[in-house]
Amino acid sequence: MIIEARNVSKAYKKKHALANVTFKVEGPKIVGFLGHNGAGKTTFLNMLAGLISATEGEICVNGENVFNAPHILSEICFVAESGNFQDEMTVAQSLKAISFFYPKWNHALARELLEVFALNPKDKVKSLSKGMVSALGIITGFASNAAITIFDEPYIGLDAAGRNCFYDLLIEQQAENPRLFLLSTHLIDEASALFEEILIIHEGKLLLQKNADEWPQHVVAVKGAPENVEQAIEGFEVIYKQSFMHEMSAVLFANGKAIEAENITVGSVSLQDVLVYLSKKQKARSTK
Repeated sequence: MIIEARNVSKAYKKKHALANVTFKVEGPKIVGFLGHNGAGKTTFLNMLAGLISATEGEICVNGENVFNAPHILSEICFVAESGNFQDEMTVAQSLKAISFFYPKWNHALARELLEVFALNPKDKVKSLSKGMVSALGIITGFASNAAITIFDEPYIGLDAAGRNCFYDLLIEQQAENPRLFLLSTHLIDEASALFEEILIIHEGKLLLQKNADEWPQHVVAVKGAPENVEQAIEGFEVIYKQSFMHEMSAVLFANGKAIEAENITVGSVSLQDVLVYLSKKQKARSTK
């Protein structure tokens, strides 16, 4: 499966949730679709799933616009944070209703995962805890067997054991039934080892798209005396910079280029930290 976004924009009145987003992703693989709150991630995922339309541009799957090709939607399963399950339906009824939308639905896997997450098929959705509703969403995503499976903050309310169960299932399912998984999460340090490709959406724009093995050479941290750091980072795009006492630290896009200066240290930066730095940068700009 190939997802291609072509100059995608989405505006709500005068505010742009997305602006000219363009990228191409080809599966099967596990993709981290990342960004801070309000970055535009969920808006894009809703458009990919055919739930809302783009103001400009288009999103195509295997060359077909998802909004004009209903048959493509049966190959896309979007597990949203809210779950969108009917309160008065039982767990079993919910799964049965959803299964009609996915021709490759795996009933045996759904039954197995009900036991894994200790969900009673006879319980009504309204009686479930937030973590149980998340588990029901996870079961839906895996059992759908959809060629493109999207998990948007899929484990709200689940404890560490439940989240680790999700990660194990993701690895297991990708080995047994390879597909294109898109995972959007704020628990990036937990999930980052799973990602084969990383996309970061920032302020409605695609900030970067990299294979996971390229990441350590793309974003780096530089520390040292202020004058040495300033010399080292000249000409680079700086994400975040801070001075304390007689030391300066900076995080920047190195794009694989060598950082040259005396008496500095250069280190790697985690995905989680990059999102934190981007959020700080945005807040600092908004307060000016």
